[in-house]
Amino acid sequence: MKAVPWKKISSTGVFKHPRLNLVEDTVELPDGKKTTYLRHAPTEAFSVCAIAVNDRQEMLLQKEYSYPPNEVMWQLPGGGGNAGEDIIQAANRELSEESGVMGKQCTLLGSYYLDNRRSDIKQYVVLCTDLEEKIAQRDEEEFIETHWIPLSELSSYISSGEFNNAPLLAALNVYFAANVQ
Repeated sequence: MKAVPWKKISSTGVFKHPRLNLVEDTVELPDGKKTTYLRHAPTEAFSVCAIAVNDRQEMLLQKEYSYPPNEVMWQLPGGGGNAGEDIIQAANRELSEESGVMGKQCTLLGSYYLDNRRSDIKQYVVLCTDLEEKIAQRDEEEFIETHWIPLSELSSYISSGEFNNAPLLAALNVYFAANVQ
């Protein structure tokens, strides 16, 4: 069967919170059947992650407690970008807020959808180099450990399962594919 877009018939808000907004769409499938589909409400916001690499060929990675899986997990600095905000500026802002450094040289490496089955939010991967100290206002709910990992050791963290969240693994894949090492 050929993959073709579904036709949205209607959309109804079912839950609204500052951090989570859900809608249920009534859609027509390619075979003409109608069904409902629960998803995050469409948004113009986006997500960014910053891959900061210093002059010693180390990447800034962080550990933070993640409530749903009840684990301290590795991650890259990042977060939400606002509609109309520049992607590079959003990544550098998040990098500064979460680590106290900013990149003087920043390059957009790529992007991917964080949860394409339930959301239209895209995550952009930005490489930040030529780093300088720049501490910004931190989020009161974030308790983050910062670590500098040699680039040569990243593969062992992946193969051992130490890095175990999809956004981190996807961003590293974008980084490796960009051949920036």
